[in-house]
Amino acid sequence: MASIKDAVEEAITDNLAFVKYFLYAIPVFICYIMFSQGNMGWFYVFGFFTLLMLITVLIQCIYNVRNGKNYVLPTFNILTFIVSAFKALFAVGPLLGLALWIGNLLISISIPIPVPNIQLIYAIIVWLILGSIIVTSLILYSKTQRIKDAYNITLISNTCMDILVAIIFFIPQLLLVNGLIVGIITYLFGVFLSLDNPFYIFLCCMALAINIAITGNYLAQIDYEIVPRDNNN
Repeated sequence: MASIKDAVEEAITDNLAFVKYFLYAIPVFICYIMFSQGNMGWFYVFGFFTLLMLITVLIQCIYNVRNGKNYVLPTFNILTFIVSAFKALFAVGPLLGLALWIGNLLISISIPIPVPNIQLIYAIIVWLILGSIIVTSLILYSKTQRIKDAYNITLISNTCMDILVAIIFFIPQLLLVNGLIVGIITYLFGVFLSLDNPFYIFLCCMALAINIAITGNYLAQIDYEIVPRDNNN
């Protein structure tokens, strides 16, 4: 069974883990500064590449764990990292764009049922189903990093609902972990310093990167348990 405990331990004990989290946090912190200063043009530009970086970290974590590497986080090879980032964009980007288009189309349909909040409930169901398809595609791609695996429609349709259920159980566990770690740090800064302290903001940026690694590890465990595999996977 997928274990949040194992995911957390491996994410924080990986070789040079906190050096890498520090580096990952820098562009996130820059995005925060741009947003807080109202520099929205550069925020969107830099934010796009920061988001691409975080998605690449997620994909590489899934790949490393799923393929039995003795490390979780990506290596310091910047060229490999850049290639992986744009390859991931081409692999999952079109499906994500299609899902967003279909989702907006579906939620615009009015549900003629006189039940309170029925439209909101309907929208949540639509986005959960489409989200599960995207996450499943991402997992399938991450395992092999072959673009064609991101579009294995049969495997996606057979496993996306099971993966959705597993992720729903994962979310409260991740929130609990953050409540214990980030919550304590937030309390200490709130009492003794200030939540506007740049050091606190940077720690939150590092926490985001750590959450990405934990999630990647957990998704790799989910893949191993749920997705059928052949002898090569």
